[in-house]
Amino acid sequence: MKAAFINNSAETFTPTQSGAIATHIWECCRAARSRGIEPLVISIRCEAEPYREVKTMLLDYPRIPNHPTLIKALRAQRKLTGWRHLRQGAYAGRVAGAVREAGMESGTLILHNDPELAVVLRERFPKAYLVHHFHNLLECKTRFRRRFKDAVDAITAVSDFTSRWVEDYYGCGKVTTIYNGVDSERFVPMERADDFVPVINFTGRTGIEKAPDLLLQAACRLTERTKAFAIQILGSNHWQKFEWDEYQRTLAGLSEELERKGVRVHRPGHVERESLPHNLQKADIHVVPSRWDEPFGLVTVEGMACGLATVASRTGGTPELVGNAGLLFERDSVEELTNHLYELVTNRDLRRDLGRKARARAQEFSWSRTWDSFSRLGQE
Repeated sequence: MKAAFINNSAETFTPTQSGAIATHIWECCRAARSRGIEPLVISIRCEAEPYREVKTMLLDYPRIPNHPTLIKALRAQRKLTGWRHLRQGAYAGRVAGAVREAGMESGTLILHNDPELAVVLRERFPKAYLVHHFHNLLECKTRFRRRFKDAVDAITAVSDFTSRWVEDYYGCGKVTTIYNGVDSERFVPMERADDFVPVINFTGRTGIEKAPDLLLQAACRLTERTKAFAIQILGSNHWQKFEWDEYQRTLAGLSEELERKGVRVHRPGHVERESLPHNLQKADIHVVPSRWDEPFGLVTVEGMACGLATVASRTGGTPELVGNAGLLFERDSVEELTNHLYELVTNRDLRRDLGRKARARAQEFSWSRTWDSFSRLGQE
């Protein structure tokens, strides 16, 4: 099978400065290699070291001029043509050139969150088998939206919740759900000493849609009932950098309030992927408080694989991911989250029971299964 993963037009492919889509592609490549297949990855070049041990073609994104008048003209062009990003159309041409150079004109091309690129590649390569994988609820301009469903051979998404949305928004036939996976050999439980206070963990980008403030607010309320816990927040508002804004000041203020109340708050900032399992293993309770409709959170299943008792907002694809192996609360409900945390902080047996259930549930998801689902598409 000749297959190429084509990264999103705005994403890089590094273990240190890239997001969930890059992680997904990397893990799928590892799984494919275990099956004797060597996929190609086409992605944007950046200064950071790319993932190794993967066959890649790294492309320079077309330069965006540092000139107000030219930028204004490019924005007008983007609005007229329906592209999502400045110079995305020019980049699509470079991707097409890479596909041709790699001899993949009739191979399987797996695109990620890039319906506009799918339309262009179908025009260029009518014999290719085009798969488009949705990682979230991604809209696009009417010009591309109308043509998208006829441009691809298969449409897939990370959860049933996302699949049903795509079917409705794009007016296409059945979308196949292909769940993300987890490396259950790296993300493993670690025995915790009984004399430690329970550590409540948040992992991810510290943006308002991910709602770490909700966890900190619940923790502040929790101190009115018990202070026998600690907080760990792994992540920053940008990969490998931090920028102060009003929301980050809110998080800092809530963290300081907890410290004044006698609760330790550990905030190391961005944690590189290589050290993420070790950091998750320092916790006992894993909270995913997202405000937005989380399609299929990698951090959710990775915390579960580490055997952490899991609490998550009832949004997006999270309920189908967590199943009966965790506790759910309504979006933005500080009170409900506080009550769940009180139960888990004060009941060690409940923590351990939910941790075992979370681990068992996480083991139902694997990257080998994800890759196998992709590889079967062209055969069905």
